[in-house]
Amino acid sequence: MGWILQGALALYAVGLLLSLVGFYRKRQLFITIALALVGCGFIAHTVFLTLLGFQRRHFPITSLPDSLCFLAWSLTLTFIAAYFRYKINALGAFVLPLVSALMVLSGTVWEENHAIPPLLRSRWIYFHTSVAFLAYAAFFLTFVSGVLYLIQENELKSKNFRFLYFRLPSLQVCDELLRFSLFAGFILMSLTIVTGAFWAQQAWGRFWSWDPKETASLMTWGIYLVLIHYRLSARWRGRRAAYISIVGFVSAVLTFSISLFKGLHTYL
Repeated sequence: MGWILQGALALYAVGLLLSLVGFYRKRQLFITIALALVGCGFIAHTVFLTLLGFQRRHFPITSLPDSLCFLAWSLTLTFIAAYFRYKINALGAFVLPLVSALMVLSGTVWEENHAIPPLLRSRWIYFHTSVAFLAYAAFFLTFVSGVLYLIQENELKSKNFRFLYFRLPSLQVCDELLRFSLFAGFILMSLTIVTGAFWAQQAWGRFWSWDPKETASLMTWGIYLVLIHYRLSARWRGRRAAYISIVGFVSAVLTFSISLFKGLHTYL
């Protein structure tokens, strides 16, 4: 099955290259071909994860390589959904580099005969981990849209329209993408925390243990809750929301990576 994953990586990589060329030269043809290749790569990626699950008779997220591979899949899914909703040609140039990097890193540290920890042999893993990774992917889109907003706003304020101004989406589109991905990520992270609590009760006999990952997840959830509150009250929009979205994503990255060092989630 390794050739399927390698094929998906190749399609993502070529899609990334064409996205960068299309972004630089402002050619829709390159963007369209890149999207088609990424779509084919996503299909191959999905087939690989499905076959891996059948081979192991288990959900294919039980180790760091699995996690990186599934995160790349989640990012690609959110990228495709965001592109078709907002038609942002520049999006691939900012999202696909991370997808390709995660795929390369996953393949580098891949383990063929990985023992599945007994704790992960639970039905909770199917929903809990899926929504968690989709939440990370949505928050990455929130981060990207915040960065795009700040760059475009700076271009407008300088009144010296240069390379990026003509290639990035409008401030309104950036803010809409930020809003959509923010609410989606927040809902998914909320479900992650709730389902994680029930799984913890089943596995360890308590809903909350203040494990480093649990604590970090709650902090990340709190940051985005504050942002949502002030967006709904019309106080934090535009630049301020973009800055907070970047802070929230930094917290999300720490949440994802903290289990590599210590705590009850060290199996990932």
